[in-house]
This record gives sequence, structure tokens and C-alpha cells, in this order.
Amino acid sequence: MGMNELIDPRRNLNLDSVQNLRDLGGYSTKEGRKTKWGIFLRSGDMSAMTKDDQAALLRQGIRCVIDLRMAKEIAIAPNVFSDSKKVAFFNHDFWGTRFDEYRSKRKSATPEEKLSDLYCAGLEINGFVMAAVMKTLASSEGSFVFHCRSGKDRTGLVAALLLVIAGVPDEMVAKDFGLSTTYLNEPELTEDDLKKPGAYQKGSAPETMMLTLDFLRDRYGGVEGYLSDQGVSVSEIESVREKILGD
Repeated sequence: MGMNELIDPRRNLNLDSVQNLRDLGGYSTKEGRKTKWGIFLRSGDMSAMTKDDQAALLRQGIRCVIDLRMAKEIAIAPNVFSDSKKVAFFNHDFWGTRFDEYRSKRKSATPEEKLSDLYCAGLEINGFVMAAVMKTLASSEGSFVFHCRSGKDRTGLVAALLLVIAGVPDEMVAKDFGLSTTYLNEPELTEDDLKKPGAYQKGSAPETMMLTLDFLRDRYGGVEGYLSDQGVSVSEIESVREKILGD
């Protein structure tokens, strides 16, 4: 069941002008339900999307686009939907300039641990941004696409939280995170690559997301405790859950 769900052909939208675009549907939850297709799409940079690919997304029912990137990224490559009349567009800048000087503190940690440290620090310090994303998802209509630059880190965190809210087991949430490697055709990092500063930020190993979810459980009792701590109400979380699970 598991691997088949990961590689379900419906997951990949096969639009050539955007990278790492995939659907969060078709995952089994612990309660025996499935996440709904066509409701939440995760993506990389959408600045080069062709008119045909934009039309394909609109046909999918996309009515809300969330750009998680920083102002400097947007200035270089604005989202094609940023001034569209056909969708509600939001910029929820996850990192801001708050992590410009960030360095992993644990010098001897594995790349997976270092990247997870970045995610955990990001979730703590930028919790108000994650809360704004969830409130937008709870209150907006239609289907959604959310994205950052490569669609791996910021996008990966939002996707993971959505799947956990739906009741998808952590192992599968982590494997979905790991699909970025396939979708981005990332080469395996060599030992020499890993010695370069910031090299750990390139990977998308499932272990990184497992460590991040463990942190949220230890620190907040889980994803819902974390979101509640950031000011997301129970009814807003419930609204998001209903959307991702459908009928």
C-alpha cells in the first residue's frame, strides 16, 4: 500500500514549466480514510509557468495560491498568479530575514540532523507565519497550491503539517517529504559536497522530517499542540482537516 501511494500517477501533475509540483491526495490515514486528490498541491517556484500550465491549474480548481518566499526572491521571480483575478493570492514569507545569519550549532551532526535543526528553529521562530498559512487555508475556498523556491523546505514543512493534521502516519509524511529528491532530480551528495558550508540544506531525506515531527511531539505534544500554541484555533484546524479529507 505505502509505496504504491507514493508513486500513484495522480501525484505528479506533469506540468513542464514548474518543478516539484505534486498533489497531497491519496494517502491513507490512521483512521482508514484517504487524503483527497486535487485539494492541496505543493510546488516549487511558479514564476516561469506557461499560460497552458496556468490554465491546467485553474481547471484543477485552484483558487488560492500561497507564496512562502522572501521579498528578495519574489522581486527576481514573481509568481505568475500574483496579480491574477482568478485566484486569491497570499505571500506568507516563512523565513523573512530572521534566518539570514543562521548557522547550525551542532558541528558534528549529520546533514539530516542539521537540516532538521534548521526546520525546528524555523517552526519555533516563524510560528506566527505558519499560523497565518493555516488560517488562510482554513478560511479560503476551492483548491490550493503553496510553494517556495524549490518546493522542498518551506513547502515541505507546510505539507507535512497538513498530512499530520489529516492523520497520515509520520513515516508516510516523511516519505512524501523525501519525494522532492525524485522530483528535483537531485544528485546524491558526495563526502566533499557535504564539507561545504550550508551543504546540508540541499537534501530531502525522510529522516530529516521524522526528526522534525519528533521535535514537535516532544516540545508541543504534536502538530496540533504546536499550531494551537501559535494561535490557530481548534475550529481552524478542523476546517483544514475537513478540506484535506473531503467527504
